[in-house]
Amino acid sequence: MKSRNWIIGMGLLVLGIALGAGVVWWLQLPAAVPGAHSAAAPASMPKQRHILYWAAPMDPKIHSDHPMKDSMGMAYIPVYASSPNAKKESGLSIDPRLAQNLGVRLVAVQHRQMGHAIHTVGTVAVDENRVYSVTPRFSGWVTRLNVRAVGDPVQRGQVLAEIYSPELYSAQQEYLIARRQGGGTEGPALLAAARARLRLLGMPENQIAALARHGTAERDVPLLAPASGVVETLNVRQGGYVSPQTNLYEVANLDRVWVNVALYSHQLPWVRIGNPVRLHLPAYPGKTWEGRLNFLYPTLDPKSRTVTARLSFPNPGGNLRPGIYADATVLASPEETLAVPSSAVLRTTQGDYVMLGEDNGHFLPVQVALGPEADGWVAIDKGLKTGDRVVESAQFLLYSESQFQSVKARMLGGNTASTTSAAPGVGVSQPQNMTQGRKSSALAAPAGNAGAPPTSPASSGPSAMAGVNRGQGGKSHD
Repeated sequence: MKSRNWIIGMGLLVLGIALGAGVVWWLQLPAAVPGAHSAAAPASMPKQRHILYWAAPMDPKIHSDHPMKDSMGMAYIPVYASSPNAKKESGLSIDPRLAQNLGVRLVAVQHRQMGHAIHTVGTVAVDENRVYSVTPRFSGWVTRLNVRAVGDPVQRGQVLAEIYSPELYSAQQEYLIARRQGGGTEGPALLAAARARLRLLGMPENQIAALARHGTAERDVPLLAPASGVVETLNVRQGGYVSPQTNLYEVANLDRVWVNVALYSHQLPWVRIGNPVRLHLPAYPGKTWEGRLNFLYPTLDPKSRTVTARLSFPNPGGNLRPGIYADATVLASPEETLAVPSSAVLRTTQGDYVMLGEDNGHFLPVQVALGPEADGWVAIDKGLKTGDRVVESAQFLLYSESQFQSVKARMLGGNTASTTSAAPGVGVSQPQNMTQGRKSSALAAPAGNAGAPPTSPASSGPSAMAGVNRGQGGKSHD
């Protein structure tokens, strides 16, 4: 029984040894037959990521185009492209979390009314087309003065003063007598003449109708405001004498005001009547008034060498008070065009650029042609289209990184291609400023050393220089 168990154990041991040897032999088979496995490897292995360059572990600003170690023996870290199958070779892609940490903000390209923005200052003034004068058509004395100060607000039809006029009182008596004598042949003519005289003296129709109803002449006749506004001029006092030559009041309606601004002569070719204007007041930050340029004065101020332009603005709230200073922006030659915020434009010596935001966190620098600039926006004549989104903040960091990646890819791409694609027997390409002696020595290298790995730049320099003064067989010509 014991011998049987011993035979079974030995058999299992031999079987295990045989299986282990077979596994070891199978694992070593690709090394023994390199051609059999290497031909099928590219089809089965996934494509490796593209390495842009190698960066020093202690200082990422130091780059290399091949693997190496620094002075402390630490290996350089490879820096890969953003995606091995990326179709976009320009620009850069960043992680959304990194974009959030950098404060990247995208703004859509908009259609706005843009033009040559002319910034100037002006003064709010009364619209002279809305100034009304109050002058009596008869002589008399002011028995009651209701509005007594400049600046007082008045409403249309409000009683400004009451005046006793013997002339107007006599005209009322004549009208009443003509009404009583209306039955005679001359009655209608006298009545019409008396009524017309009251109208010519400035008596309103409603007061004439009240006079006919009551049948009694009014001693004190009210003087009414012709329009709503504020009193600009007051030339009468309580108990004063008035006549048709006396201008009692001037009432200015401030529902619409003027702003007189100064324009230089070189700005006049851009300005046209009807150009839109935006007005800002220092006292009301963030508030804007929209108006139009409605007149250009035909003369030039000899002192300031400027031309006065008249702007018209509605003033429903009364905040535009005459005499206040204001900042005005005239949009000369306005037109509807694409525009982006001025802060989104990168102005460089090579041109003007914006960072175009694409899908999947990809950003691309795009050169644009700029147009007029106004109110923090700049027109885009060429380079963008409707629906594009541009970076408004942190665009300088993205642009700098994209330029660095592009330059690095061009520099390292040429070196890597010449190194990896070099066929056996052909030397590594040298920089263009290499001497002709170094080129000829590299081409005259022995064929037996063609398969040797290329040496690093630090070690190849002395050996290459040594080969300059040597001919065939390694003998020195010196």
